[in-house]
Amino acid sequence: MRLLVISDLYPPIAFGGYERTCADLVDGLRERHDVTVLTSALRRDAAPALPWVRRELPYLGPERRELLRVPKAAAQAARITRRVLSQLGPDLVYVSNCLTVPQAAPWTVAESGVPIVYRLSELWFASALYRGDRFVGHLFPRQRGARRAWSWLVRAVNLHPALRLDPTRPAPAAVSWCSDELRARVTLPASVRPVLERTIHSGTSTEFATLTRRPSAEPTIAYVGRVTTAKGAELAVRALEALRSEHGVAARLVLAGSSRPAMARRIERLAAELHVGPSVELVGPLETGPLGRLLERAHAVVVPTVTHEAFGRVCVEAALARVPVVAARVGGIPEALHDGRHALLFPPGDVRACADALAATLEDSVGTEARVLRAFEHAQQFSVGRFVESSEAFLQESAEVLGRS
Repeated sequence: MRLLVISDLYPPIAFGGYERTCADLVDGLRERHDVTVLTSALRRDAAPALPWVRRELPYLGPERRELLRVPKAAAQAARITRRVLSQLGPDLVYVSNCLTVPQAAPWTVAESGVPIVYRLSELWFASALYRGDRFVGHLFPRQRGARRAWSWLVRAVNLHPALRLDPTRPAPAAVSWCSDELRARVTLPASVRPVLERTIHSGTSTEFATLTRRPSAEPTIAYVGRVTTAKGAELAVRALEALRSEHGVAARLVLAGSSRPAMARRIERLAAELHVGPSVELVGPLETGPLGRLLERAHAVVVPTVTHEAFGRVCVEAALARVPVVAARVGGIPEALHDGRHALLFPPGDVRACADALAATLEDSVGTEARVLRAFEHAQQFSVGRFVESSEAFLQESAEVLGRS
């Protein structure tokens, strides 16, 4: 098959797990198919020039000042997408994520009649599909207040020959969900008429399965991921303090992930206020090697997400590294690891429950080891190879079904 993959970011330009998942899929599919990636021009000069990656779409950040760029960017995205479709003649288009590029790009595909598959692996993209876009979303009827005024401008711009989009007309599509929980939570816009849907859990590299466990002398808890309030960074610090004050366990917390300067300062201030400053370390994002060494030394990985976690890739990676997992019972995490059998899960936002679970993990060596062994075996099913194989079969079926729609 000739496949076109649209994603707002593509490694090495990446912010999180969905970009890695997209790259894993593309690498696997390229062994048997002709695959081209269309992504944003963000930091294009910092990325290697690959003949099958086209970094052309305009990138739009979330800042309000970007609003004035939206109409022109939408026209550019539509024009670029039409040109690429004409040049490549793809059998199918796979939309990985389009939160920070104009969604005029995927909607141009939908209107072209080329079979389209949406991969929904993040709540914020799934819930904002078309309706949340700052251009396409304002082409829907019944806009009110300030949205109504902006809608008038958008509709006027949409008369331009490069656009003329009509997202009120339902278009057939296939949808690949990353978790059953996300599938149940999200209502697709009326413009997307799914003719085929499937839950395909994201794949994870098995390289962490070869790590040698070398737990440090001091109890060490690893937090892996973006250091944000939504991901529970402050909760992890508070749980560290509760672990010490309520359970008498003096542990160390290592936060491995990107953080904005203001957030890093907030974590440092909070740790100082709670008198655990010397035990909290922000080490920034880690490449695979240093991250593996952290997991080798860790006594537990904490995933304290407060809002939503579409699947819980970090949980699977920790399980493969044979590190005990303590995580919030939120989003798709319970689909990744089952509570009590593979990990200890706690209600999201509950500091005391998080500290209790960490204490049980650190103090009950027999129960913890049994969970770790079960989790290690369970996590094998979430391999990149399995993800690519399942996705490839879904794409082939989607092309056949949508071709008949």
